[in-house]
Order: sequence, then C-alpha cells, then structure tokens
Amino acid sequence: MARRPRTVRLYAALLAFLPSSVRRDDGEEMERAFSDLWAEEGTAWHRWRLGARCFGRLPRVVVAEWLDATGLTGSTKTGGWEMHGWGRHFRLASRTLRKAPAFTITTVLLIGLGVGAVTTIFTLVDHVLLRPLPYPAAERLITVEMGSHSGTTYREFEKLEGMEAWAGGYAESANLTGEGDPIRIEMAMVSEGFFSLFGARLALGRLLVEDDFERVNVAVLSHGTWERVFGADPAMVGRSIRVDGDRYEVVGVLSAAFEPPQHIVPSGTAVYRPIDWSDERIQAIDYHMIEVAGRMAHGVAIEDMGVRLDELSLAMAEAYPDHHVDREGNPNPFPVAGLQDASVQRVRSGLNLLLGAVGLLLLVACLNVAHLFLARGLGRVREMAIRRTMGAGAPGLVQQLMAESLVVGALGGVLGIGLAYLGLEALLALNPTALPRAGSVDLDLRVALFSGGVALVTALVFGLVPALRTIGSDLANELKGSSRSATAGRGTRRLRGGLVVAEVAVSLVLVAQAGLLLKSYLNAQAPDPGFDPTGVWTIPLTPTGHETPDSYREAMDAVLASLQAVPGVEGAAYGLTQPFEFTGTGRCCWMNSLGEEDGVDAERVRTLIHPVSRDYLKTLRIPVLNGAVWTEAEASTTPAPAVVSERFAIDAFGSADAAIGRVFGRAERPRYRVIGVAADNKHYGLDQPDESQVYVPMEVLPFDIPMAHMAVRLRGAAPDGLARTLREAVWRAAPDLPVPTVRPMEEWIEDSMAGRRFDSAIFAAFGSAALFLAAAGLYGTLLYNVRQQRRELGIRLALGAARERVERHVVGGGLRLAFGGAVIGVLASLWVGRLLEDRLFEVGGSDPMALLGASALLLGSAALASWLPARRAGRTDPLETLRAE
Repeated sequence: MARRPRTVRLYAALLAFLPSSVRRDDGEEMERAFSDLWAEEGTAWHRWRLGARCFGRLPRVVVAEWLDATGLTGSTKTGGWEMHGWGRHFRLASRTLRKAPAFTITTVLLIGLGVGAVTTIFTLVDHVLLRPLPYPAAERLITVEMGSHSGTTYREFEKLEGMEAWAGGYAESANLTGEGDPIRIEMAMVSEGFFSLFGARLALGRLLVEDDFERVNVAVLSHGTWERVFGADPAMVGRSIRVDGDRYEVVGVLSAAFEPPQHIVPSGTAVYRPIDWSDERIQAIDYHMIEVAGRMAHGVAIEDMGVRLDELSLAMAEAYPDHHVDREGNPNPFPVAGLQDASVQRVRSGLNLLLGAVGLLLLVACLNVAHLFLARGLGRVREMAIRRTMGAGAPGLVQQLMAESLVVGALGGVLGIGLAYLGLEALLALNPTALPRAGSVDLDLRVALFSGGVALVTALVFGLVPALRTIGSDLANELKGSSRSATAGRGTRRLRGGLVVAEVAVSLVLVAQAGLLLKSYLNAQAPDPGFDPTGVWTIPLTPTGHETPDSYREAMDAVLASLQAVPGVEGAAYGLTQPFEFTGTGRCCWMNSLGEEDGVDAERVRTLIHPVSRDYLKTLRIPVLNGAVWTEAEASTTPAPAVVSERFAIDAFGSADAAIGRVFGRAERPRYRVIGVAADNKHYGLDQPDESQVYVPMEVLPFDIPMAHMAVRLRGAAPDGLARTLREAVWRAAPDLPVPTVRPMEEWIEDSMAGRRFDSAIFAAFGSAALFLAAAGLYGTLLYNVRQQRRELGIRLALGAARERVERHVVGGGLRLAFGGAVIGVLASLWVGRLLEDRLFEVGGSDPMALLGASALLLGSAALASWLPARRAGRTDPLETLRAE
C-alpha cells in the first residue's frame, strides 16, 4: 500500500493536540476528510490554498475543543484565583496580541524557528536512537560484532545454550533479467529463522520453510521490487524470475513495512532466497560471509551470552588454530552487543552532536523570546498598575498573561511543526549516510506532542516569567510616575544585558564549531588523490554466469573493446574495485595479510590487492615511479607480476628501488613478483591515509567474484547523452548485463566528502541563525535603552554634548555586552571543541583561527547592531524631547 502524502500525515499528527475524546470520536473522520480533499485538488496552487485554510483553522479548533472539554467557561473562585473564564482570557489575549502585530509575529517566528529546528533533529533521534527496533522481543536481540562469519561458525552459534533463535544472512549484487532492461539488484541469502526472528509479514504467498533449504531455487520478493519491477502483479506467487542466469520460483512477497537490520542485509534488498548450506564456500572455515543476530531466552543476560561466546572462541581456536587465532596466537573474540546498540553505533555520536547544536539554537531563540516579553512587560507596567487599582487581583492578571503566552506558544508550535516538516525533507535529502530505519522517519503523534510541549514550555518559561515582573511593580510609584520616570530600573537593565551576554556566548559556540567543521571540510578536500579524476567516467558491473576465469575475462574484454570504440574515448580499463567506491572507515574484501616470503613480514604488512586490466594505471593516470606495468605475455606467468604502491614498497622492502624483483605472498595463495612501483593514491577518501596497494593482472582473479568496475577516460568534455552512449556500448557486448549507473569519478570523490559537507552545512545553518538572533537581541536591547533614555540624551545634547560622543556611548555599551559574551563563548568553545575532535580533519578543537574568526564575526555583527540605535540616539532633537516633557 502506498504511503499517504506527507501533508496528510502532517495534518494527522497535528490532530494529536485535540482532546482524547475528540480524537477518538472524530479524529479518523477529520483525517479521512482532509485526505479526500487533498486528493481531489489537482494542482499545487489549489492544494496550497487548501492547506493554508485547514492548517490555519486548526489552532482555533484545538483551543475551542479544549475549552469545551475542560469546562473552563464559567466564573468561579478557587484558592484565591479569580477565574472569570479561560475562554474570556483567551479571547482577550487574542485581541491584545492582534493590536501588537510586530511583537506577535516576531515572537511566533522565534518560537517556530526554535521548535522547528529541535523537532526536525528530535524526529531523527527519536526514530533512529530512541525507539525500539520493530521486531518481536527487540530488547532480547543480540548480534556478534566480530564481523561476518563462516557457515561452520554459524552452526556453532546455533548450539549455544540460552538462545531462543538465531538468524543469519548475507547479500550479493546480482542481475535480474527477463523483465525489460536488465536490472542490478541486491539478493540476500538468509537462514531458516531469518524472517521469524525479525517478524516479517507478507503481502502475498508464504515465507521460506524448511524444505526450501533443500532445493534453494525459491525466492521471496521485497514489496518495493514487486511494485517497481513487476507492477504489483497479484498473480506473482508461482511465477519464476531469472537472477544471474538461474531460475527461482517466487513463493511470497513481503509487506512494505518489513525492514531487516542493515548490517545483516543492506537496505533495498530486492530478493531473498535460502542459504545453500551445501555450497563449498559456505562450508569453508575461512570463508566469512554470514552476518548473525539472535534472540536470548527469557531471563538470560547479555553478559551471560558474552561468557558463553568467549568459551566458544577458545574452542574454535583449538579446533581451527590456523583460522581462529590472531597474529599473536590469541583466540579471535566473539564480542556480543545488543542489536539496537549495534544498529545505531555508527550514527549515535553524530545525531547526539546535532541534538546538542539544535538545543543551543533553541536556547538563543528562547533568550530572544524572553527579551521581547520583558520589553513588552515593561511597556505595560502602568497598564497593570491601573488594573490592580480597579480591583483586578494578581491571580487574574497572571491568568491573562498566561493566556497570552499560551496563544503565542500554540501559534509558534504550529509554525514549528510546519517548519519541521520542511526541514525533515531537506535533512533527509542532505543526509550522506544510510541512517538505520531512515525510510520510517516521519512526523507523528509522539513528535507532535514533543514539539507542542517544547513550544508551550518555551512560551511559558521565557515569556510568562519576565512578564510577571510587571505585576510585582510598586503601585504607588507607577501611578504617581509620568513619562519622566517611566524608565527601566537598574535590575531590569542588568537582566536585559545578561540576556544579551548569554545570547552572544551561545551563538559564538555555534559559530565557532561551524568554523571548525568548515575548515575541516576544506582541509579534507585539499589532498591530492594520487590520480587524475578529470574526464574519467565509471561503470560498475556485475558479470555473472561465467563458469571459468577465461570466460569472465573474455566477456569483460569484449565490453572494454566496445567502450574503447566510442567516439571521444581516450582509453578504458577495469578492475574489481575503484577508488572511493568504499568511503570513510569501511574496508572492502580485498585486504590481505602477506606472508613471510622473501623478507616480507606479515606482522607489519597489510595491503589491498587490486586485480586490474593492463591499462588501469594508464587510464587513471597513476604515475609509475619505478619499473613498468606487465605486458600481455607476462600476465599469466608465475609468480604473477605486480605493481605495488610506494608505501607498500617502503613498508615491505625499505625503498622503491629495493622492491623491484622481490617476491611476496602466502604459500596457499598466489605469489607475486614486483615489476613496478606506482605513486601512492587515495582509495577510501581524500581524508583517509594512503593505503598500501598492490595491482595484479586479472588473470589471478578467482572466477566466483562477479564484479567489474569500468573506467573510461574521455579526450575532452563529456558530450550530451554520454551516459546513454556508454550504456549502449556495454549492451552491444553484453545485452543482459545491467548498467545501474554511469558516473564521473569526480562525483565519487564528492560523495566521499558528503559526511563532512553535511556536518558543516548543518552547523553553518545553525550558527548563522544564532548569529542573526544574537544581533537582533542586542539591537533590540540598545534600541529599547535609547527610547528609555530619550530624555537623558536630549538633555545631554541640549547642554552641548557632541552627537558623535552620544553615538560612541551607545555603541560602546553594546560592544561591552558583546565582548563579555564573546569571552564566555570562547571559553565554552574550548570545551565543546574537544567533543568534536574525532570528526575533524587536520584541525584541532581549539583552533585559534576558528575562535578568532567566530569572535570577529560576532563582534562585527554586534557593532552593526549597536550602530543603528546609536544613529537614532545621535539624531535625537533636544527641543522636542524637552517640549514633550
């Protein structure tokens, strides 16, 4: 079933603010009615008008329903509180706020901005970190974190006491053919208990049963594949599909809600089939493929399973001393962790960082709200004094102020949810990493209640509390006073100044961290990749169905020849992997420890083995520093020829010159003879260290690895339609081979920077918003002070004071506040920067340039914000001021 439009889901989430009785009786009908109206409106303009009308009316409906549900409409007196009817208070509050549009709009925008930002990040944190996994008894699910495991090890896991069930799986890229153009998919091989452990539900057919693991030629489709590829055919069960040349009978289609853990099988897996336990690869003790998870029995603690897995580790080391011990001879451990923790471990620190940053932004917005309410309260001191002399009690006035705060908070909450709706879409579009359960992230009842609570608490705490100072004013003084004495007291000025200092301090923290992340991002782009990516286009392929290494190479050589014949192509080559295919700290499967042959010490040499075609280095323009690349005649010789990176040559043999002619490898694996030394280059990311690498001919490639990455270098600029041209060239040589993507190498490099770009963009947005709010707060404070001191300034000017001196006095007052906040902000930034250091590249958390830059930016903004009120002060007409007095 297709998901409802986001706007409909947002409207449904906002209905959470209605009383429970109204939601129970009318909530579904209101949601259905809005959904139907939304579907009927065909154009974007009509839908926008419908949304504006419905969302605009909703706050009034919510207030009215709550008043009706609570019965707060009569006049009662309880405990000294004069309750003349909350309905009257809210109506009066609405009228009062309408008479002050500048205050109302500004306050609602501030609350909406803060609440929207917090709600956006909280939605991510809530769905990814806080909510339990959507699996049965999720709190008892565990995983073994060593990495992937062999089939033999998995079977040993199944024998452990204290577990209810185990499940395992792994995925491989595969080619789905026979349904239009060939499609590259992810196919998961899963164990017997996989679907039951993760609570899979069906849209059609059945799940895998025990008998299926005897024949393995059956498959279960994901819901997305069933819809996109097969048009949601209701007769899909019983049909056969062709994957990698093999036929599979479809026995079921999963529900759209099923989303297994991403570290077991990747997100977007299209086809699930049984693990073939008879496969020699699965049976091999050193062939680690299977990721595992399990459910502990009732009453079993994760520490108990840790002890049992430690015992299993010792037993496996004794049984397989050549495979289950590390370099020091110690048993390889089986570390156990809760599945929830393991699923979010990679993203936890980043999301917590965002939550802290957005909390600081909310604090700045709240301080501005306090500014506005305090200024408004000071302007109403005389009004409140007159009300009290006419018999209004303090409780009644508090209720009135509370009603105003609640109205502002409700409006800000609605705006905040709307901004969160937009911000969430933008954030998910920017997000560079595959967040766990990202597909289910959405605004819902829980998030709506959170945002509403934040908005109301913000309005009450930062709005009502400053306003209460108004009610505590001395009646006699206020009534006897005139405009000549209606200035803020010293305590109030200190409070406003303190708020400005706090705003500047918090804003500087955000701006400084944004500067650190931006500098880190720029530093990460600076390193030379070690090859020339300009003009190189990449084509990842998954050639399958080849029974021998020769047939695989012949097929890929035919594709290569077809690509080289395309007009404008300078050269082409291919390899099993390509630079920047795997980014960050992840590593691919081609990393080998090298044995002790000819002086190569396995304790200190670990390298990436790259089977590539002969022109690979030439196509990528990786310089060969010493020696040469192998010839076609040398490709099949023994030991196999190899071109090693300079780092490998130095680590293994001491120098590039000493490496030529040396032989290395393991006894049970191919051995290699160094015939050339190439320049170091980046493989996992510009911000990652140069990897030790070895390039060898494709002739040494195991034939059961269905991967090939084509690299095509153009002579000039890419012509229009190049991607389609290259796809057609591939299909001329291999008609059934899927071509999922054709991309320039520069895009892969950009993608490797996506995480740092995301961090710097988010913090830059938060820092810019905080900077603006701090400047606005300082401007408002100084402008208010100028208005309050208008008589004093007029007298000074009348007595001959220079206008420039008056302006310097005002600017100096603003800069003193800003400087105090900057000092506090720098000290706080030194501490916060330490928390960021593991996310920075070649810059420290206390980088002086970032702190100086942030301080200069804050003080410059403060100077501008101070200069505008200073100009007004300098232009004060002393005659008009004295005449008014």
